[in-house]
Amino acid sequence: MTMMIAAGIAAATPAVSGPHYTPGTVYFNKTETAELTYPVGVAAVRAVTAEPFGRLVGANATEIMVKASSANVVGQCVKVTADGTIGTYGGNDGDGYCQ
Repeated sequence: MTMMIAAGIAAATPAVSGPHYTPGTVYFNKTETAELTYPVGVAAVRAVTAEPFGRLVGANATEIMVKASSANVVGQCVKVTADGTIGTYGGNDGDGYCQ
């Protein structure tokens, strides 16, 4: 019975893994945004980010670290568009992925 309850809880709690993509934009959640505040974290997130966004993350690491630091302070997340624009988002933006 305990296993059934645990399975029900696991099924009700969606797993958030990896960046979220919409056409032209990649959205990072709060954990990924926190990782983007330091160089090793940028490299780790870049490694799991699909192209062309992985390349954009690497090429704009300093700006992303600054945006991520600011986003963390106000409880928001980082997003990157296909044209290289780096911004922050929260709430329902990015399909509500900033959690």
